Amino acid sequence: MAATEREGGAGAIGAINRAFAALAGWCFDHRWVVIALSVAIVAGGTWLIGSPRIDNSYEAFFAPGDPSYRAYLSYRDDFGSDEISYLMYEAPDAAGGVFDLAVMERIARLTKALEDEVPFVYEVKSVTNAELIEPTDDGIRIRRVWRDFAHTQEAMDEARALFLSKPLYVGGLVTGDARFGALSIKMDRSSTDPPEQIRLDPNGGDSLGNLYPQVTSEKIEEIIARPDYAGLRFYHSGDVPMNTAYNRIIEREDDLLMMISLAVIAAVLAVFVRTVVGVVGPLLVVVIAVIGTTTFIAARGWKLDMMFGQVPNILVTVGVAEAVHILIEFGTAFRRLLDRRAALVHTMYLLGAPCLLTSLTTAVGFLALQVSPVVAIAHMAVYSAVGVVLAFAFTMTLVPALVSFGPRTPRPRPGARTARAGEQRMHRALAAVAAWNVRHRRAVIYGFAAVSIASAVGIARLRVDSNWLDDFSDRVPLKGATSRIDSVMSGMSNLIYIFDTGKEDGIRDPAVLRAIDGLQREAERDDLVRKTYSIADIVKDLNQSFHDGDPAWFAIPDDRALVSQLLLLYETSGGEDVQEWATTDFARANLELRLGIAPIRRTSDLAAHLDGYLARTPIPGVSVSLSGIGALWLELLDYIVASEIESFLYAFVLIGAMMCFIFRSVKTGMLSMIPNLWPILLTLGAMGWLRIPLDYNKVMIASVAMGIAVDDTIHFVSRCHHEFTERGSYAEALAAAMSDVGHAVAVTSLVLVLGFMVNVFSVLDANAKSGILLATTIATALLADLLLTPALLLAIEPFGPEGERVRRAELAEAA
Repeated sequence: MAATEREGGAGAIGAINRAFAALAGWCFDHRWVVIALSVAIVAGGTWLIGSPRIDNSYEAFFAPGDPSYRAYLSYRDDFGSDEISYLMYEAPDAAGGVFDLAVMERIARLTKALEDEVPFVYEVKSVTNAELIEPTDDGIRIRRVWRDFAHTQEAMDEARALFLSKPLYVGGLVTGDARFGALSIKMDRSSTDPPEQIRLDPNGGDSLGNLYPQVTSEKIEEIIARPDYAGLRFYHSGDVPMNTAYNRIIEREDDLLMMISLAVIAAVLAVFVRTVVGVVGPLLVVVIAVIGTTTFIAARGWKLDMMFGQVPNILVTVGVAEAVHILIEFGTAFRRLLDRRAALVHTMYLLGAPCLLTSLTTAVGFLALQVSPVVAIAHMAVYSAVGVVLAFAFTMTLVPALVSFGPRTPRPRPGARTARAGEQRMHRALAAVAAWNVRHRRAVIYGFAAVSIASAVGIARLRVDSNWLDDFSDRVPLKGATSRIDSVMSGMSNLIYIFDTGKEDGIRDPAVLRAIDGLQREAERDDLVRKTYSIADIVKDLNQSFHDGDPAWFAIPDDRALVSQLLLLYETSGGEDVQEWATTDFARANLELRLGIAPIRRTSDLAAHLDGYLARTPIPGVSVSLSGIGALWLELLDYIVASEIESFLYAFVLIGAMMCFIFRSVKTGMLSMIPNLWPILLTLGAMGWLRIPLDYNKVMIASVAMGIAVDDTIHFVSRCHHEFTERGSYAEALAAAMSDVGHAVAVTSLVLVLGFMVNVFSVLDANAKSGILLATTIATALLADLLLTPALLLAIEPFGPEGERVRRAELAEAA
């Protein structure tokens, strides 16, 4: 019975291996055909590679049918684009601060220059053109400083007193001490708009240099750098420069990190493989895979979002691993068989099925993320899997074709003796590890179990959270500018509440206005809320001005007719700001809460508190909903939790099923999964203990790491299975497998670790941290493969009882 099961498993693997051995022989004999086909395939897709557009807007994260995203788009339809550039400034040498006459003159010129010269700008608001509502003998008037005040220092001092008495502007356009001022630059476009609407030059193509927001942000930077504004210190942030920074970083780093990764991996290959083909072949394969992946994205009409930034480096790292196994095994076989073609066929017979399995499991690890409701993650799942399959296809065809070049029989090479001495030292070390495992199998299992328990406790402490500013490293100037603005002004995050009365002029109802004002006051109790804006602020200011500026009248009137009269006076006096906070028919209004930069969980707690307040104080006939960018981030938080759990479960089930099928044994398949759960438990547990939050960048770690880490386990268990059928002894099989495949497993793990560590060079801390965590997971997976997997094989004996030897003729036939 046991012998039959082993034969079935070996037969399934053997059939696949024989097919790959035949393919290797064909590629060896027809190398120029393979090379020509590879060149043709790459050339056919390369012309599409530049067409995908880089996009890190919220459309990259949310599907068009997502309820939260639909509510956000509805808000935009009512109140326009919510994307802004925020330009804070100070005049360190001006005695009067931002109201110094010379400073005001330059800010007035800057305001006009921004409005006239910056593309895609809707309006620019500063202390020079903001509305100042004042009482008159017969009602109110609206003045703007640079248009209606004398250009004298005395007039500027008067303007200072007026501005600092207006709660609407303090913390938004000017600080309470008048040291800092700000320009709020509102856009009439959004990053989610179609390309034809955001091109600067309609015929200039879709390069970043011709698209919003880059053209907008970079023009602002060019203007404020002019000599006209020397002496002013600017801090530029907001949606426009933030999205521009993401896009430019991805554009620059995709190529840079890939080149660094290629260089690092080339160095590793040069040390361990020591042939030109051994270095060039794998690198050609992964470059082709990256080109093919980008071509696939273009063909699907998708965009290059922030998740794509990690993929080229992942493909380079993962794609090389299979080639390393083949090249190391080929080197050993070539020295033993003394014939290049026979060595290649023998190598592909041994490694064909394991390489197929490892590529499929890695692809499945990525595909498991497709269950994520986050569009960028779901897309990344598909095109990463495509890249893995492409890398496998070219590894199994192009690498054998390239290996065919060279002498038919081995020849002495400079340094060959040193290389063999190094290999022998590694083999002795691996043999010692195998012997140690035989003697201490139980201690190894108990030790790993103890670490797993500690990791499980850490996972219980793991929190799902995110802080978008932490995506950037301190090397990015934008991060420092944003932090400075956030600490001085009214905060750089927001939440929007929409009040829908369902009828024309419903917002004019004093009860509705008081409800809006009440929610504002409740929100302001929270330290996270720095500033609030709504139509209620304008109505209270109008009421106070209408009553000769008496502060006692800074309140919502009781009479609806008076509210309508005040708003009519405001409109006829030239007031326009109310359009930002209410629709033209006054059926809907919005309340904006400006928040300090904080983890999303903190914002979630605030929203939950305000939801409770609204439940306790409902507004009859009025629906209140949460919208804006802040609401999208809150939704993203929930999606992260769902993505992590679901994708990991899918990956585990699918990969486990594949392992059981290929080995024709549930016991062997499940045993192979245990060493790959351990490094993931360890990584997630360490994140919990170290208080590293799980965010949208790290959500892929568990499922992707499982797909990658299981690769070496497949090679190791497959070789152990093969050796056991030859030897009939677990100890002997372990020693033989450790000596042969252990070498390749160690080298591929080194390649993976160094490849992922390349991400530390990224100026996106999110990418750097993800790279470190993936590298840590792979390093611990190597530890599990060298210690835990052998201990489990020895303890469980999944291939059946010892003592039976099965001599097979396939190797000789294949060679």
